[in-house]
Amino acid sequence: MGFSVSGSAAILFIAAFVSVGILYSAAFNGYERVQDAEEVQDDRVLEAKNTAIEISNVTYDSTEENMTVNVTNNGSTALSINETDLISNGSYVTRDAYVSTSVDSNTETDLWLPGETYSLTVTQSPKPDRVKIVTENGVAATEVV
Repeated sequence: MGFSVSGSAAILFIAAFVSVGILYSAAFNGYERVQDAEEVQDDRVLEAKNTAIEISNVTYDSTEENMTVNVTNNGSTALSINETDLISNGSYVTRDAYVSTSVDSNTETDLWLPGETYSLTVTQSPKPDRVKIVTENGVAATEVV
């Protein structure tokens, strides 16, 4: 056995050591990303469980063709009114149709806290049969008008 056999064995050992090091770090990074994603998913599920809304009333003014929807945040999660959507008769209502929005008569805020009522008025023709409000985390409330 000469130097060439020992040298080639050393090279193979070093190559195997480097390969395992690269494989371990790649596997660990992948595992870490999966753990982070699971934590984010758990936070989203908890936020959805803590969200509850209820449509207090829906009124329709046929002379001006405006519909006003009042929704109460009965959960323990603060919501964003810019991330809350209106669906009327199965169709998404764009923000261009909104005449006004307010949270407990405050027109300057975007934050909809627990216990507060979100009121939005939209131009709607004809009078809808169903109205649905969907929050940012997917919790919804439906009212038959």
